[in-house]
Amino acid sequence: MRVIPVIDIMGGLVVHAEGGRREKYPPLKSLICKTSALTDVVLALKSNFDFDEFYIADLDSIMGYGQNIKILREISELRSMKIMVDSGINDTLKAEELLQVGVSKIIVGTETLTSFESLEAILEFAGHEHVVVSIDTERGRILSKCKGIVELRPEFLAKKLESMGIRELIVLDLSKVGSGSGVDIELARRVVNSVKIPIIIGGGVRDIDDILLLQKFDISGVLVSTALHTLKITKKDLLRLQASV
Repeated sequence: MRVIPVIDIMGGLVVHAEGGRREKYPPLKSLICKTSALTDVVLALKSNFDFDEFYIADLDSIMGYGQNIKILREISELRSMKIMVDSGINDTLKAEELLQVGVSKIIVGTETLTSFESLEAILEFAGHEHVVVSIDTERGRILSKCKGIVELRPEFLAKKLESMGIRELIVLDLSKVGSGSGVDIELARRVVNSVKIPIIIGGGVRDIDDILLLQKFDISGVLVSTALHTLKITKKDLLRLQASV
């Protein structure tokens, strides 16, 4: 199972995300990094856990307040780093901008997606191998600007996205982000049983036991942030996870 560290950027700094209340996110305080600068946090995660794959959310861009293209470019230029980025992409212009920066994959989140037609255009432009769709939820309900998406259950949307040629999905519960309240196992189970493509789960991971539980449901990957910075998940835990495969 892939364990992918999450980094949320707002105002040019890494912030501590909790419960989807973005206007209240404070700068990150971490036991493994002394600053909240993006490059420092990435390098700290790499040196402490040997991560080479990262999920970055540009919250400024998602909320329409600006963007952090310059610092994303700095990270993409670091060697041996695979980066997937959610910057509120809903058209090919934003997709092109991120690909030019050098990110490995662009994330199209349902929260900012306006239509299935927009997604089809992004897929045609960027290539299916470079696009990951995030089913953004809040307490089990999908968040989206597209009425046709909001009306669907997450597992039914997953099926439709698979039929459109999506090769990898994220299921993210924003209400659980940063809460340490545990993952919505039932939601994860329903989605993974509905499709054959890899599923990454995010939101609420407390410790390595949560990840081991998800592994039993054939989840492909898990997004983690707070548990890494509080050392509730350690490098020893990740080695234990690898040994359990």
